[in-house]
Amino acid sequence: MIADVLFSVAGSLGPGVLVVAALVLVAESGLLIGVVLPGISVTVGLGVLAGTGVVPAPAGGAAAVAAAVAGPSLGYWRARRHGIAGLREDGRVPAPVRRILALAQDRPGLAVLVGQWFAVARTLVPRLAGHTLTYPRFAALSVPVAAGWALATFGLGLLLVTGSTAAARVVSAQQTLASLLLAGLVGVLLWTVVRSIRRARRA
Repeated sequence: MIADVLFSVAGSLGPGVLVVAALVLVAESGLLIGVVLPGISVTVGLGVLAGTGVVPAPAGGAAAVAAAVAGPSLGYWRARRHGIAGLREDGRVPAPVRRILALAQDRPGLAVLVGQWFAVARTLVPRLAGHTLTYPRFAALSVPVAAGWALATFGLGLLLVTGSTAAARVVSAQQTLASLLLAGLVGVLLWTVVRSIRRARRA
């Protein structure tokens, strides 16, 4: 679990582990590499560190919230230059994926509110919103929901320390879902590459 990694880093960096965790959280939703980064594992790990006294709970919660809020904004602004809006019209992309992208762009506010709670979506939705929402509108939706997600998952880490089986089940379910979504994304990318190669050979 990512908490084990954070514990190792905390042993050498002390409070500096908060900076490391924050950078990972920002990258998860702010950079495309974020699709493979374990955002929820980081916030839960911070909760575990706080619950065991490795870091102060207020500092851990603040780091989780600040990074969770900053990441989507980074993704939003990067979309102004390197977005994925054109994918919804790209014939190489599977039709079900194009429909999902179209739905997210047609209802960007709902996508921002819902996407924060799911791995992969936390990375892609801000980029879609960057083409359809003004930043004040995006921030009005993203900031509170990202803060709420950070506090909720940080709280799960605190509960894990107390031995809560309910919290353990929620974390396990979230991690399983994240793995399935990532596997689905990889499958889509492979399918798109294979289809492009076949079309190139025919041409």
